[in-house]
Parts: sequence; C-alpha cells; structure tokens
Amino acid sequence: MALYKGAEVDDELLCLISRMGKVEEYRESLQNLQTVWDNLTLLGYLSGTGADMSETRGAFQQLTGSLLNQLGRETLKKTVLAMESKAQVAVDIMIRNLFERTADIGFLCMDGMVRDFLKSSDGQTHSFGARDSSAERKPTGLRDELLQHFHEYVRKYSVYSNILLLDPAGNVLLQLDEHNPVQRSTDPLIAESLSTDAAYVESFRKSDLAPKQDAALLYSFRVEDEQGNALGVLCLNFRFTNETERIFANLCGQHDWSVITLLDQNGQVIASSDHWHIPVGAKLEMALEENWKVVRAAGRQYLAVTRPTNGYQGYTGPGWYGQVMLPLEHAFEHEHNLSDVPDSAMQAVMGNPNLFGTTLREIPGQAARIQRGLNRSVWNGNVSQRSKGERDGGGMNPAFSKVLLWEISNTGQRTQDVFESSIANLHQMVVSSILQDSQFQAALAIDIMDRNLYERANDCRWWALTPAFRNLLAGDTADEAACHQMTDILTNINSLYTVYDNLVLFDKAGTVLAVSNPQYKELCGKRLNEDWGRQTLQLNNSQDYTVSPFVPTPLYKGKHTYIYAAAILHPDNDSAIGGIGIVFDSTPQFSAMLTDALPHDEKGDIAPGCFGVFTDRNRRIIASTSEALQAGMTLELEEQYFQLPNGKSHSGIAVFNGNYFAVGTSVSNGYREYKSEDDVYKNDVVALIFTPLGEQREEERRSRSPAARNRLQRTTTQNNGGDTREIATFYVDSHWLGIDSRHVVEAVDVKGITSVPGSGENMVGYLMYQENILPVVGLWGMLGKSDRRRGSEDPQIIVLELGTGSRLGVMVDELGEIPEIPHERIEKISTMLSGANHLSESLIKPEGKRSAEEMIVLLSPERLRGKFLSA
Repeated sequence: MALYKGAEVDDELLCLISRMGKVEEYRESLQNLQTVWDNLTLLGYLSGTGADMSETRGAFQQLTGSLLNQLGRETLKKTVLAMESKAQVAVDIMIRNLFERTADIGFLCMDGMVRDFLKSSDGQTHSFGARDSSAERKPTGLRDELLQHFHEYVRKYSVYSNILLLDPAGNVLLQLDEHNPVQRSTDPLIAESLSTDAAYVESFRKSDLAPKQDAALLYSFRVEDEQGNALGVLCLNFRFTNETERIFANLCGQHDWSVITLLDQNGQVIASSDHWHIPVGAKLEMALEENWKVVRAAGRQYLAVTRPTNGYQGYTGPGWYGQVMLPLEHAFEHEHNLSDVPDSAMQAVMGNPNLFGTTLREIPGQAARIQRGLNRSVWNGNVSQRSKGERDGGGMNPAFSKVLLWEISNTGQRTQDVFESSIANLHQMVVSSILQDSQFQAALAIDIMDRNLYERANDCRWWALTPAFRNLLAGDTADEAACHQMTDILTNINSLYTVYDNLVLFDKAGTVLAVSNPQYKELCGKRLNEDWGRQTLQLNNSQDYTVSPFVPTPLYKGKHTYIYAAAILHPDNDSAIGGIGIVFDSTPQFSAMLTDALPHDEKGDIAPGCFGVFTDRNRRIIASTSEALQAGMTLELEEQYFQLPNGKSHSGIAVFNGNYFAVGTSVSNGYREYKSEDDVYKNDVVALIFTPLGEQREEERRSRSPAARNRLQRTTTQNNGGDTREIATFYVDSHWLGIDSRHVVEAVDVKGITSVPGSGENMVGYLMYQENILPVVGLWGMLGKSDRRRGSEDPQIIVLELGTGSRLGVMVDELGEIPEIPHERIEKISTMLSGANHLSESLIKPEGKRSAEEMIVLLSPERLRGKFLSA
C-alpha cells in the first residue's frame, strides 16, 4: 500500500488516482470533513456533552481510506475492461477477415482458367500493360478472358485491390491494376510460394509487387498443372489500409480520446486510428505481461492495453496485436446520463456480487452503522443535558451543548452522504459503462455477422462462375462422370471453406446433381422443392444471388439456416442452366459470432449471466447463446429494441425472466456493398447482448431513513422565552413518535436481547440492562397499521423510566431529534377519540405551513406502564 494525501491506496493506483476526477473530488470532501471532525472532537471534550467523538472520527477515517481505494480500483477496472474490449475486437475482426483470405488464394489457384492461361503461355513472358512486341506471344482472347475473370472476382470480393499472376521467374504475366503496372518481381514470396508445404504464403512488408504502398498484405501460392508441376504464382493484394479504417471507424466514438492501433510482433505500428497522435511506423511499448501499463509516446503519457488475437478456427494470422492507448488526462472521464433508469434497477445493481466486490458493497452499510452509532450517542447526549442541567442547577450552557450535539450529528450525516454519494456515483458509472459496453458488443456482433455473410454472398456467386460447372451443365444432360467431377470440385471447395455444412449443385430443372457432404448424397437425383431454388433459376446476372428465409430445411437436417445461391449461366449467354446452393452451418457459426461478442471479465472469461441473441425485426430468434432461447422462438422483449434504423444501436434496461438486464441492440447495415450498396438482398437482423444487473425485487428498499426525511431544523427548537417541553422523538415504521425526554434514560443497541415464547403479542424479549432484566416491547400493529413489519433492518431500543423502578424498553426503527416544543403547539387527544387501548396522549401541531403528515404523536408514560408493566 502507498500513502496518497493521507489515504492508503494500492501501489498501482498511486500514479493514477490523481487523474480520477470523481475520486479526487470525494477525497477532498472527506478530508475537509475530517478537519471538522477534529474540531468537533475537541469541542465535545471541552463542553462535557457526554458524546465521545474519537471512536466515530477514527471509524470514518479508516472507512475513508477503504472507500477511496475501492473507488480507484473500480474506476481503473472499468476503464481497462473497455480498452481491452476494443483492443481485442480490433485485432480479432482483422484476423477473422484474413482467415477468409487464406481460403481465397487456395481456391483461386485451382481455377481452371488460371491454369489454362499459364499452360498456354509455353514459358513465354508477357507483362500486361507493356506495349511491346511480346504482347503478341500470348493469345489476346485468353488473356482478356482471364482479365475479365479477375475483374469479376474483385467485383465480388471487393477486399482486394489487385491480382497478379507471375511465372516462376517472377515475370508478371497479368495484373488488374493498370495504373501501377509491375513487370517483374524479386520478392522472396515467389520462391516461398513455389516451394512451401503450407496452403498459402502470407506476407506483410514493403514489396516490389505493390510499389506505391509502404507495406502490402499479400496472399500468394503456386498454380500447378494436373501432375503437380508449378506453372506460376498467383498473388492477391489485400486492401489493408481500407479495412483498418473501417474497423477503427466502428470502434471510435465521436468524443473518444482512445487511439487504436495494430502492432506487429516487434511493437511497430502498422495501423493507427489517429495518425497525428500515433503514426504508422512508430515503435511502441506493449503491455504483454500485465493487464495495463502507463507508457510514453510522443512526449505524452498514455494508459495502454495490449491484446493478442484469440484466433479464428485455429488461424492466428501474422502475429499481430491490438493496442488501445488513452491519454492519462482523459483516461478516466466517464460520462453517464441515467435519468431513465428505474431506482429499483439501481438497487439491484448495488447488491450484485458479480459487479462489485464484497468490500465495496459493505462500505455503505459500514457508514450507516457508524452513523447510527453516532446518532445514538448524540441522542443520548441530548437526553443527558436535561438531567445534568437539573443536577448542576443550570450551571452549564445547555443551548451551546445542544447546538454542538446537533452539529456533530449533522457532520456525521454529511460524512455519510459523501460515502453514499460516491458509491451511488460509482453505481451509475458502472451501469452506464455496462449499457455502453452492451451496445458496443451488440454492434460488434452484428458487424461480425454482416462481414461473415458478405463472404457467403461472394462465395456462391464466384463458385457459380467455375468453368467446369458451366461447361458440364451446358449440355443436355450431365452423365455420371460429369456428376462425379462436380462432386470432386464441391468437395475441394468445402474443404477450404469450412463454414458450410454442404454445397449443392442442381440443373435447370432443379434436380440435385452433386453435393459436397456425403451425408446428403440421398439428395442427388431429387428435385429441390424450395422457393430459393426456383428464384435462383430465374437469375441472369453474375452479380445476383438469392438467400433462403431462415427456416428449417432438409438440406440442413431439419434445422434453421440460410442458404445462399447463385445461377450457373451458360458459357455463351446469360441464361441459367443450373445453380449452386451453399448451406451455411448456422448453428455453430452464429453461436461462435455471439460468443465472441459477449463481454468478458478481468480474467478474460465471459461475464457470468451474459448471453447474446440474433433475431429478425419480428423478434423471431435466429440464434442464441442461451439454451433456453432456440431458433424460431419469439424473444419476449419491448418493441423499441427491434425498430431502430439500419446501422443504429441503442441500450436500455429491461426486465427479462425476473431479472434486470442491460440490453444492447444493433441493427444490421451490411458490409461494403453487401446489403448496403447492392439492391440484391435485404434482410434486417438485430443483435442483442444481455448483461445481468440484478434480481427484480418485490419491494424497493428505502433509499433514505425516515429520520433523514423528517429531521427537524434547529429553528424549531427555539422559543422566544415561552414555556417549552423537551420531547425525545423516534420512528416506528412510518410513525413519528415522541415522549417527554425526562422519561428517557438512553438509547441502546439491540444486542443481547432474548426472546421468550408465549410472553405476549407485542413483547419482543428481555435484555440485561444495568444488572436488571429489562422487558422490551414493539409497537408495530398498535399504531394504526395491521402489519407488524419493521421499517429498519437495524432497530434500536429506547430505555424509558415510567415510574420509580419501572423501566421499559421500546424497540424503534430510527432515532429523531430532541427539540424543545412550545406548550401552545401541544394539543391533548380526547379520551373518547383515543380509546382505552391507545398509547398516545397528545399531538404536536406542525409549525407554520408544515404539512399535517409531520405531526408528532406523543406517547403517554402512564398508558405505556399500564399496558406493559401492570401486574
């Protein structure tokens, strides 16, 4: 532990806590109150009020250190968790995208048109775009066809900026980028692509294959003939800068001070959300051995969080890291507006052990207990002033003593208020943070889905252009050999693209000719009887596709899924001669997407009780991480979560299955041209992330004690020279009661009370008091209410002197003030109205314009004695 301005805090907080504005504000308030406590302790000692403040002062001082430390911990924890989430998302979203690229290069290298082009070159070099005589060495028609083929590819897979085809010597035979032509390359990736045993080569560096780029992300592999001989090398240039800009734009808010970066294995920045703060190429210190770290960059201190990728289906990419950095002066700025959050939800949050540790949750209770002890001490001090005044013959100044005692009580209440305010602010910060996180995670989930399904739309359209499919289906019928060949091709594709459960090829009559998954081979020879199949055969454009509704289908073992399909067009015209349907393996894939989007705790585990759901706008469930919510069911939640505009997100608090949840929701808006720029397919999906806040309770606890609501001001105790009675007041349930203070001995704690069976309806038990047995009664049920519940979980006992040797303990919920009341404000209650069983004798009328609800009911000592102490 370290000492920070008089308070003990964790060592790790010492350099941070001064940046935590709210924590520093509460520290200053409590420190100022501590000075007041010092003065009051001295005055109390000198005045002889009988109220010892030293123990209370010490207890509050000890609790102050615990509070500041806990506030600092929680503030740091929430900030770091939010940063970790962004850092993890930044690197994982990129890795998910690159996983798809590793399959693309392998499949494109198997393309028959690419292979035929390289074989026809007969070892001759042609640099596309160069205007020399060597251009005549390559058949122009075949070159143009392949170039058009590549253009079709990039129209669908728009994540690529260029495709290059090279011979084994590094001569560029064909490329899409005509503005920056490359004729020859000496990049080592060529030799590696020709010799590697891996399925692809992934390179990120400066390359002569992309001369205008500081660093290019290239995917390459060899193209082989039927015997396995290398014919050349194919390279795909990924639009890395464009993609990182999209990722960062989704992660950075308008007033967000965080800088999101991708780092290579050496800590060098390869992408940055803010090039002015952290430029590409800068070398940064990483936080690899700890959850967070304070680092220096460009003459500024930052709170930094670094996360390696979780990978995707075993693929971990080039070994990059996501790092988020927040300037220290802005790291702990938490804005929250929770005006629409019900108080009952905040009460549930306060008691949730998954949100707050035991130490923090116990602080309000500890402060309340200290204050109750202080109130009792002050109350007893006020009572004792009368007896002391009578004993001393008025030698003391009772007015000063009462003012001092009142000030002591008020300072205690102010101290407790600071504790309660700080904890309440922390609760609001946490709820606000959870709401923001839930909304962020929902947006992440829908972004992952849109990106994933973008690939599905591309895959079906590209595979429909496979030359072998088009040629084999162009004839009148496909024989057994043709079907076998198509099956082999589908199987190879499915082995590369594992997100599909099955690939189905059908002819223009809708008859299934081939499948990739042998578990569905019984479908071969049968006609598809689903609308998406008929719609597919009506397409006549290579950019068009169809998608099935999300319904159970025999093509997915009777389970819900999407099937993406595209028409296979005749080689000589645009008529559909068949189609390909790709069956998305929705159950594990959607579950994985939602799981990856769920919030995690500081240990990296999914936060307890959290779950995610995909639905349509009609609340019909598409997928869920909760076993209780199955596909096809209706999600019982308010309509507001499903009616947002496309691309918009929202968060709120909802009651679901008897618990309060922070619910984040986000509506799909597509990715790149998918579901946004193209008009081919519209299907709004809603992502919802549920984070538990606490259990819904039948009744809300009281936010403040009755004494705090009805406390008398000091002005009410003043009297302009008239006769007064000193009244000791207290609360039983919602009743404000009083009794002449000369009948009060003191207030004591309830510890040690013993219950005796059969001792009477209102008899609570017996207490040893000053070596005598003291009967203790409860007044619930005798004051105009039918129930006997207590309004306080920590009652106290007032010891009353009702006659010589006649003492009675009355259990009360709260202690009130002890004012001096003018006789003219005390009005007797008629015996006819009060009744024989009533314990009251008078009412204290409110002063001035105070409401009638604030009248004090005076109890009769005689009636109390007659009711409970008569033999």
